[in-house]
Amino acid sequence: MGLTLDRGRYYCVLNVPKHLYGKVLGRGGQPVRQVRQALRTADKSVAKRKAHEFEAEKRAEWQLLQLGQEALAHQSYLAAKQIAENRGFDYVPADALLARGFDENLPRLFAAAGLDGKGANDQTVEALLGGVEVVLPPLRDVLEEFIELTKTKHLRKSDRQRHLWRLPRLRAVAHFEDAVPARKKAGVDKITRDDALAFRSWWAARIEKGEARAETGNKDFGHLSQIVREWCALKGHHTVNNPFSKLRFDKAIDPGVQRPAFSQAWIKDKLLSPGALDQLNAEAADALLMMVNTGLSPSEILSCPLEDFCLEADIPHIRVAANGRELKQRHTARDIPLLGVSLVAAHRIVSRGGINRYMHKAGGWSTLVNRYLNTHGLKESPAHTAYSLRHWVENALLAQGVDDRVRADILGHKYARPVYGDGGGLALRRFALQHIAF
Repeated sequence: MGLTLDRGRYYCVLNVPKHLYGKVLGRGGQPVRQVRQALRTADKSVAKRKAHEFEAEKRAEWQLLQLGQEALAHQSYLAAKQIAENRGFDYVPADALLARGFDENLPRLFAAAGLDGKGANDQTVEALLGGVEVVLPPLRDVLEEFIELTKTKHLRKSDRQRHLWRLPRLRAVAHFEDAVPARKKAGVDKITRDDALAFRSWWAARIEKGEARAETGNKDFGHLSQIVREWCALKGHHTVNNPFSKLRFDKAIDPGVQRPAFSQAWIKDKLLSPGALDQLNAEAADALLMMVNTGLSPSEILSCPLEDFCLEADIPHIRVAANGRELKQRHTARDIPLLGVSLVAAHRIVSRGGINRYMHKAGGWSTLVNRYLNTHGLKESPAHTAYSLRHWVENALLAQGVDDRVRADILGHKYARPVYGDGGGLALRRFALQHIAF
């Protein structure tokens, strides 16, 4: 953009982008390489402001010109909307303008006729008079806007948690685009119930072939329904129907696999047998051993900073807190006593300076440990995983007749009844755990 002073008045001069040579026409209808606009002022500061407004308007016009017939309808709409706003008007569809009074439309008509001193080409006229169809963005763009609009909900999440939250939603959109490619670039308001049912049929075929589980398809349906529902509510598109609601498969067709608990004998004779974990790296092995007597989840152990290993307290314990990530539920914050092999493993972790290699990397840890258990014959059944240690603690406490409030406090479960007091605190939790500890 350039400002020139001619006979005491400022003009704005813009070079036409090279890829639009031959498409931008001057007043005589011939292609031009520059456009020049009189700013009608001798004040340089006013001229700069007007020049920026003129440049923004021209860039929007050129964007619309570049899109041409190959444009996505939504992009054409956005470009027209920008042109109208640069002229000081809201974008209003033609049918809505016709419903208005003549006096209300008069300033817009003057601008479209070029009688406001700024001129008007075909793109400007179309934008001012509502000649471009209002089209909402396609599903992938809706997802990006949804993520931006809801980012305040995820301020307490760690970077990895935000990534893991976003990933399945991106995957759900990609699955829909694979299943219904004709709607990949269509506005979200153009996605019909039939399209959603075609997506459901795509999932059903995969489930019947044994390629996927119904639970996975249900997650896609839930994510897409949430994205459309919340985006429409936040953007004010209240007339858009949500095509992805109520698509879920019946649980009866895919009951899933219930993760089993390790037995006491298996833990004692296999997992804790001499040398069983020697070929596993020290940090991974000690995290696994910390699960044995605590029922802690891998992420709770592997997100714990050094200062929350309270091993010098009267009752040695580990503190489960947010620690740079978002806890799934508030009631999962708790203190868990450490006994036996879990206490010894915690001391080794502290002597090494805390969790390092797997800090906030429970997924990678689980993949490694479960592969190790499988290749070294340490899985009690094919369905057993490292997480089965948490189920062991739950079952063992239940067999010992431990009160459900204390079990909930140890495992971080929600307690259904009103909560009074501290439930006996660390002392009662240690008393319960010492009856099952190795």
